[in-house]
Amino acid sequence: MAEWQRRFWSTTASGYIGFVTRMLLGLVLFRLMFQNFTGAQFGFWALLWSLFGYGILLDFGFGFTAQKAVAEKTATGDMAGLSRLLATIFWTFIGMAVMLLLVFLLIREPFLARMGVLAADRAEFGNAYVVFFIGLAVMFPLGLFPEILRGLQRIDIANWVGTLSTVLNFGFLYWGLTAGWSLSVLMAISVTTSAFPNLIAAVVAIRRLPGVSLLPKHFDWRTVKAQMGFSIAAYLITFSNMLMAKSDQLVISLTIGVALVAVYQAGFKMGEMLGLFSVQLQQVLSPAAAAMHAVGDDSGLKKLLLTSSRLTFFLVTPCYLLSAVYLEPLISLLTGMKSVPVETWWVGQALLFAVFSSQLTNGCSKRVLMMCGDERRLLFISISDAVANVILSVILAFKLGVLGVALGTMIPTTLVGWCWVVPLTVTRLKISWKTYFLHHLQGTVLPLVVFSVILTSLAIWVPASAKSGLLDLGWRGMVCMVPLLFLGRKVIREMARS
Repeated sequence: MAEWQRRFWSTTASGYIGFVTRMLLGLVLFRLMFQNFTGAQFGFWALLWSLFGYGILLDFGFGFTAQKAVAEKTATGDMAGLSRLLATIFWTFIGMAVMLLLVFLLIREPFLARMGVLAADRAEFGNAYVVFFIGLAVMFPLGLFPEILRGLQRIDIANWVGTLSTVLNFGFLYWGLTAGWSLSVLMAISVTTSAFPNLIAAVVAIRRLPGVSLLPKHFDWRTVKAQMGFSIAAYLITFSNMLMAKSDQLVISLTIGVALVAVYQAGFKMGEMLGLFSVQLQQVLSPAAAAMHAVGDDSGLKKLLLTSSRLTFFLVTPCYLLSAVYLEPLISLLTGMKSVPVETWWVGQALLFAVFSSQLTNGCSKRVLMMCGDERRLLFISISDAVANVILSVILAFKLGVLGVALGTMIPTTLVGWCWVVPLTVTRLKISWKTYFLHHLQGTVLPLVVFSVILTSLAIWVPASAKSGLLDLGWRGMVCMVPLLFLGRKVIREMARS
């Protein structure tokens, strides 16, 4: 049995548990902060952590390179080469972290003044600022180690430690907020618990690579230069994906007014949730594909792609249909809206379909092809998709308003996926179109038909109201999903079968 199959369900289960934990505790913590912080404190906290979100762009693709290298070199036994590569990346990250820390410490006062921090808050906010960037400097080089665990195909360990960190973060912040602790102390708690998973990942990764050393003597920039093409491609793909995710709000603000961003965001939320759900199914693919590609296991790559893509189709399709049918009450549940505008509903439907189509065409294919030497083609595809997204969104925004922006995302995403990514996948992995489509239908048709009949019957005979709550929507989902999972149990079991 392949390593990815042995780890698939533990990785997927740990991913979903972590996802649900972060979502639920995050909602509670958000409300708690909103109630206990002043407006200035809440805004400053949100601003600093938004900067942390952009930290992914600072690794210049080296994190993904490390994941790929660990999977490939452990498969081929090149521990000396792996030591040189990881040591070079690690010490480069340390150097970057020190420089960034010095820069942000030097600009602290101008930064606080530019953000409009009042003189009375300057000391408290200044301390929190210093704590945050010291923590960020520590977290940045340690962020290499979860990528190493991914390369070792032990993503489940990273997921479980991340979930524990989420619980610790929530517990200490809840205690601190209710006890009235200072902003700097709360920030120290937050950065410490955020760094905790990376530190544990470092300990586990080093123990699982006994032949690898990260000592400075192994620093060799030539090993990184050999991987530079892949790193740059991975970096630019990440950047283009962020551009697509963030550009719609900017387009709306510049074309039809910033006030309409809220209308778009309310419809966007359910599509975002569907995407987060789908990603948990695909965590094992990149390192598994890298290891197989390194040893020339073409049949294994085909099986990995077809099996994972079929499971994605089987599980994401019913989730999409449930979300589309019950979109109005779901938007109300997620946003707190008492009444969902028609325009928001249509925006939600367009973005929901865009995510659904993207998961069927891109979700598994891009992860596999990225590790098989096709990063330049994928980069060209991603940039083309992002540019088409922005141009079409601007054009349609003037004609159709907010819905036009959503369609500007949906149309290129769908066309690029089905007309470009899927053909590239079947050609690159030498899979016939007949095999590709029949494999997706094998074992999934009957369960999906039964699911659709039950969902249609519920929608007609027991319709949900716009004010339906979590329990009301939950039992409908269970009635539809239980027969689907029972009838499709063979498809699910195949992911862990040799």
